Amino acid sequence: MIVHKPLRRCAALGAAALLALAGCSGGGGGRERSAEDQIALTELSNRLVEGGSSAYTAEYLVVESGESVLVAVDQDAGTAAVVVGEESERWSGANPTELELWLGQRLSGLVPTDEDVASWLSAAAIDPTASTTFSDTTLAGELADCVDVQGAAESPVGSFEVCVTTGGVVAKVTAKVGDNAYGVKLVNYHDGVDAAWVDGITGETPDDNG
Repeated sequence: MIVHKPLRRCAALGAAALLALAGCSGGGGGRERSAEDQIALTELSNRLVEGGSSAYTAEYLVVESGESVLVAVDQDAGTAAVVVGEESERWSGANPTELELWLGQRLSGLVPTDEDVASWLSAAAIDPTASTTFSDTTLAGELADCVDVQGAAESPVGSFEVCVTTGGVVAKVTAKVGDNAYGVKLVNYHDGVDAAWVDGITGETPDDNG
């Protein structure tokens, strides 16, 4: 299992070590602060990309509707499941790209994928118009680093707030992306996926084609 270091920023670029995140905010503060924000945003983005290789089970609450969304992913075992309310679907296969496409389709309009959020963060990191405020929190017992991005005029998503756990899982999202308004938070989480549970959530045969 990959061990992820907590998000670190607020030190001058090129320093031997970055100071801890707590209490720091940035954006519009000159070249040095922009460089610090870029490092922090890139670290969060990379954390999501790297965390996608781990097996996990996460339950989200859609704040506006109160609907439950459960996501279970185990790439090494080639299996995944999504449960939205009373509806459940499963996937199996060996292609991570097909898995990501399948997750994106099943979670569309509910929970953005890790790769989607990583792309928002990457775009904001190089957007000189972006204003960022960093914080940390605990959701579902998991420590998470958060960033509130506003005014990113040169990014596909100009304003959003996301939290990412130290293990690289999306913990909270508030964003408006096209016709989709996301407002979700993590309410339950554990490492790994119960294979017997995945086999039993639906009577359908696993879809090897996504």
